[in-house]
Amino acid sequence: MRKCIASLLLLLAIGVLAALPAELSKKGNPKLYKQLNSLAKVNVKSLPPNAKKEYNKLLKSKPDILMAYLLAYETGGSLCSTNIASVKSNYEAIVDLLNEEGLHYSPEFFLSYIAKQSVSDEPITPYRKAMLEDGLAQIINETKTDLDRYRATTLWCVSRLQFQQTSGRDQSPLDITEKSLIGRCEEMQILFVAAARTVGLPSRPASTPWWAHMDNNHAWAEVFLDGAWHYTGDMDAAWFPDQTWFSAMIDKTVLLIADGSLASENDEILVKGQYETSINSTRNYAKDRSRMIKVHVTDASGEPVSGASVIPMVFNWGSLRALTMLNTDKNGDLRFTVGRGAFFLSFYANGQKALEYVPSDSEISKELKVSLKTDEFYGGWAYMEYPENPMEWDNQPDEYRKKVQDEKQLWQDKVNKFTAEASRPNVYADSLCYEVAMACRGNNPAFWAFANKLAKPLDSGFLEYLLMDDPKFLWQASAQQFEAMYNNWDWLHQNGVSEDVSLSLYSPSVFYEELPKPFIGAQGKAQFYPEAIRLSEPYSRDGALKILSKLAVKYKIDAKKALNGLLPFNIAYAQKYLSPVQYRILACSVLRANGFPSEFSRIPDLISVYVNEDWHYANVRKLTWDDRHEEAEPQTYTLVLKINDENGVPIKVSDEQLSLCRYVDGMFYPLNNRFDYLGEGLHRGVFPVADAYLQFGFRASDSLTRFYYSPLHASANDSLCIKLTAPDYPRKWGAAEDDILSLFDEATLSSESIILLGSYDQENCMRLADKLKAAEKSFLWVGYYAAKGVDNYVVNSAWQQMVRNNNRNSLRSVTLIKKDGEWQMFEGLWDKLP
Repeated sequence: MRKCIASLLLLLAIGVLAALPAELSKKGNPKLYKQLNSLAKVNVKSLPPNAKKEYNKLLKSKPDILMAYLLAYETGGSLCSTNIASVKSNYEAIVDLLNEEGLHYSPEFFLSYIAKQSVSDEPITPYRKAMLEDGLAQIINETKTDLDRYRATTLWCVSRLQFQQTSGRDQSPLDITEKSLIGRCEEMQILFVAAARTVGLPSRPASTPWWAHMDNNHAWAEVFLDGAWHYTGDMDAAWFPDQTWFSAMIDKTVLLIADGSLASENDEILVKGQYETSINSTRNYAKDRSRMIKVHVTDASGEPVSGASVIPMVFNWGSLRALTMLNTDKNGDLRFTVGRGAFFLSFYANGQKALEYVPSDSEISKELKVSLKTDEFYGGWAYMEYPENPMEWDNQPDEYRKKVQDEKQLWQDKVNKFTAEASRPNVYADSLCYEVAMACRGNNPAFWAFANKLAKPLDSGFLEYLLMDDPKFLWQASAQQFEAMYNNWDWLHQNGVSEDVSLSLYSPSVFYEELPKPFIGAQGKAQFYPEAIRLSEPYSRDGALKILSKLAVKYKIDAKKALNGLLPFNIAYAQKYLSPVQYRILACSVLRANGFPSEFSRIPDLISVYVNEDWHYANVRKLTWDDRHEEAEPQTYTLVLKINDENGVPIKVSDEQLSLCRYVDGMFYPLNNRFDYLGEGLHRGVFPVADAYLQFGFRASDSLTRFYYSPLHASANDSLCIKLTAPDYPRKWGAAEDDILSLFDEATLSSESIILLGSYDQENCMRLADKLKAAEKSFLWVGYYAAKGVDNYVVNSAWQQMVRNNNRNSLRSVTLIKKDGEWQMFEGLWDKLP
């Protein structure tokens, strides 16, 4: 009897210890509980029957605000993909944290920035318990202040992740710490935010969807310290928050965006969705140097437009890219904060549109009155400035620098351990197989389990494919997924797939969705695709459309009825309703399963399919090819661009500077088709017949971007030619071109170290000659006609002939310099020698 009473008292004591604070209980905070429980039930209701049943049981067993929040603010796709035990484990770790540390924030703030399970689009895993056991519990116990805990947490991350650019699919925190130890900026963000939340530090992901002054984007973390949000980027510099590699570029930005869920009244909300709230964090960085943009939108008749799309855009990778999509209120008004950088605003509503340029300035506010019209944008050049901002850099303590190096050595020790594990003897392995096992890093046991089950040497072609394709597959795949990949490769390889497009065919993920769980076939083989979708259609344009038409019979596009989030194939395949994005991803997967290389397209309703030895857009709703109407053959036109600098010298521009874009509902979507360079500043592209915008831009410096855009209209078989003059186009030192070196004999190339090529009276050449003389450099000046009184100046007959053949060469100024025995070249005005 006494033992029973003692046991009961112990259970009651444990129950008291594990109780949530009143603010997070049903009884203590009934209004918030009702709100979140209702959202959780709606979210769970959309799940497939088995998952719905299990999550409803979980809601009933834990009738509190915390569990309701965890199930209300994760996408249906994410909940379907995870094991319910992961959610339970994270819940228990959060309860333990509350019992140990208490609740120091409002319930909404705690839930959004400490309790939130996922950080970005990574899968839900039971990371909190695992990371606490891996050292985070010690950090909780040993740190007294939030700043100390922040510094200790960043150090912990240094020994578990090294930056490396990888593909776009997100790794989970446990993928990073246990398998890869590698990740891009978004994985750095995921790991730090997950670790910070685990130790009780409020943290949230932040990003610039696109930089305005350079081609790329970036993601990082924000952490709440001393009552305010601060940012952290490169974890090596994390002794000081608000000090990372982009700190001196804050004034070059337009929008810096943070993600939350239950936003507070102090937040500037940009967009509020079902699962997350997009928060304008720009003012946390730019402070009083930020600007308030006030917009009033009317239609062509002067009436205010409610719900008009307002899309801030910056030039990045060849086109105007959307940073976010905002909407006007019922009076046609909108206010939002931006940084100092120049940008465009696109407006759209009911077929009417406008495009406004917002230059950089120091005004604290700017008002725009915009009238929407059906007229086309006129196009032209924009001079886009991006100013510097003051930044005082503080030095880390030497003791901290030493700790950083120690943590990096721990990271290397883990990598060495992975290598040793991957190198263990295997009867079915050759050197190529071991190379793949090494590339799997900490996930090599899954690869070896697959290889041993196969019980025969692996085909070298398959192993080479694994080494060429997405490395994240090697880090994340289970043994069963390796098997499914092999069986899919074997089936497609036997069907004569072209090697040059195979990377767009074999991959089981299309966009950024998670790897699918395999189907088990009749013979017990793991497959990524069930036999039911292997259709006997010819590899042709008609065959692809027939496959898509069969898909349209089974699935319906309805975002309101579909699960939210990105769905791996095994989950999408079992649905009836899919969102437009999910449907395009599924269409690509089904076409790939039938031997059609296919790629996701951001252009609404379109996917890209490789057929007839080229890429073509297929419309998945209309079941037609985008480059034709009733005709059987593709309808295309040719566009030739002739690009010179302000001196008339031809320019070869790169792919990231030039694109043709489709305009749809206020957004620009770059087409996959690219330009070929023909020489002499000529760039040629063949494009499907459709209205489009030519967009061209370049970084004259990190403070100035020049951008050009123009509408294009063409009919089938047209040939258009456009001439563009690109002022301030930057030149770079590079390997000397063969046609330039061929102007000189071996004796000249052997005896000289600097050669200036161009007319003695050409302005740029005169400037360069003066710079070389001022630097006390000996050089040979080579021209195309004789001159008196010019030191070390000679006439070159081969250069004379090039000028006769094309008079544009008379305007050129080329500097050649021999460095380490190799000739380098710069065309135009250089700032300094290499």
